Amino acid sequence: MAISLLLAAWAPPSIEPQEAFQAKELLQKDLHAYAGGDLVLSVGEITIAAGASGSRHRHPGPTFVYVLEGAVEIELEGAPAKVYRAGEIFYEDPHQLHTSTKNVSKVELARILVYHLSHNGEPLTLPER
Repeated sequence: MAISLLLAAWAPPSIEPQEAFQAKELLQKDLHAYAGGDLVLSVGEITIAAGASGSRHRHPGPTFVYVLEGAVEIELEGAPAKVYRAGEIFYEDPHQLHTSTKNVSKVELARILVYHLSHNGEPLTLPER
């Protein structure tokens, strides 16, 4: 359910969210016993349709993304856009503005594995207005 919040932030207005970005929650684990407090690790797999791009958003906690398949162009505030291919990983600082996510292929889908650290009950993605 928490991963589904990514859909709203990443889906462009011209493509329905379920068509452009399909998310599957793989794990949500309370880390209280290890880290104390109310930290939660959420892991999800997101499939990005060919040519799809998403909207500006932020994540409240650290976010780690591993590209499973295809190539995605990521643009974070303060850095030029960069293409990440299968086997590569990128990181987003907490509250860093994620200005663009784009599947660079017009014919093949891309798949990414997303790891979020957050506080219990906190939304994983915050759309930028």
